[in-house]
Amino acid sequence: MPNPKTRIAHAWYRLGTRRRLARNEWRGKYWYERDGERIVPCRLCPKLDAQRNRCGVPFGSPLRKCVTAATEAHLGKARGLVALEIGSYQRSFAKHVVEQAGGSWTGIEPQSRIAARLGGEGYGHAGEIPFPAVTFDLAFAIQSFEHWEERLPSIEQSPSYRECLAEIWRVLKPGGSLYVDAPIHLHGHEMFVAGDIPRILSLFDDTKWQDVVVERWRYDHAPLPPYPAPAVDAEGALTTLETYDADAIRDLQRNASVWLLTIAAVKRTPTVG
Repeated sequence: MPNPKTRIAHAWYRLGTRRRLARNEWRGKYWYERDGERIVPCRLCPKLDAQRNRCGVPFGSPLRKCVTAATEAHLGKARGLVALEIGSYQRSFAKHVVEQAGGSWTGIEPQSRIAARLGGEGYGHAGEIPFPAVTFDLAFAIQSFEHWEERLPSIEQSPSYRECLAEIWRVLKPGGSLYVDAPIHLHGHEMFVAGDIPRILSLFDDTKWQDVVVERWRYDHAPLPPYPAPAVDAEGALTTLETYDADAIRDLQRNASVWLLTIAAVKRTPTVG
């Protein structure tokens, strides 16, 4: 449960969302290219408070600050779009951004008890989306992508990543877009813990997806300090390993900083004839 100071900071930040979107602080180039990916270094991020040498997002862990910033950067142009959030949990900041930008939001949540309590939202998960085909302009998942293959108490067998991406492709309109983010070296499926980006990107079938854009937020963290995996996450992450060496992962946890992976892609419509 956030302390009162954090709750106040979060509420104050939310109040300024429409103003920040109108100012379009992401209009400039805040990344550099490397090996076909975008590296978003802290020194170029519009959220950096260079005078105080700190992130301008006033709440959350270093990773959560990046999640907030990346959500605004990627969803702040949702005007007129019909958007689906996959795994929205509670008090979705992404919902707030989409609606403040002028878009329409619907969420699904795999934890059925939570879904029942939340308005404008129902039960569903990435492998079972309870909407007809070609319904949405945009689908996105904030800090849930790394968990999609985990066991759900409500279903007999969890869907695979490829099945989840195919289901999302089904509900997107032609030319619709997908946006996901996930922590690297923190928790979730072993490929995220290991930071195996080629394996993650191989999930995106090029017969279904095009214009795939990969960003690494806080991968190049200077002038801000590194963010090592908290002990509880580091220990729990080792239990998910099946194909990676545990000692190598422990070394990553000791020496590598946690960072945020974002992936954006566009639905490819098969050519007829």
